[in-house]
Amino acid sequence: MIYSYECPECEQDHDARVSVAKRDEPRECPHCGHSETRRITVYEPRFNLPGDDWPSKNEAVVGQMAEKNRRLQAKEEQMKRDSPAVKLAPNVGGERVDSWGEAQRLAASKGLNAESYEPMIKKEAELKKTPTVG
Repeated sequence: MIYSYECPECEQDHDARVSVAKRDEPRECPHCGHSETRRITVYEPRFNLPGDDWPSKNEAVVGQMAEKNRRLQAKEEQMKRDSPAVKLAPNVGGERVDSWGEAQRLAASKGLNAESYEPMIKKEAELKKTPTVG
């Protein structure tokens, strides 16, 4: 156990690890060499109870999981930055064409639903209006 001792001669105090059986025996002051006495103090116990049901174990696991999740999130963000952006290409049934308008006309000529191409045609038109920088 750790006990607190005080020297009545030099009024210095310090903590020492002493067995319970020897806690009340007089000790020599490390500062002046005189005999010192133990002070009555309250210490917070410092021990760890092993097992899954104790808070210290749960706190450790929570901390480990939080660190693991931070590492995984950093890896995912890096992968997003490194991977090329997926870009849809105008096509009808796998047959590529030069524009979404052309894809819509080809789909209509094949008897397919051509309405699904409208949003992409609008987006393509907006991109053509926007000047490119560089």
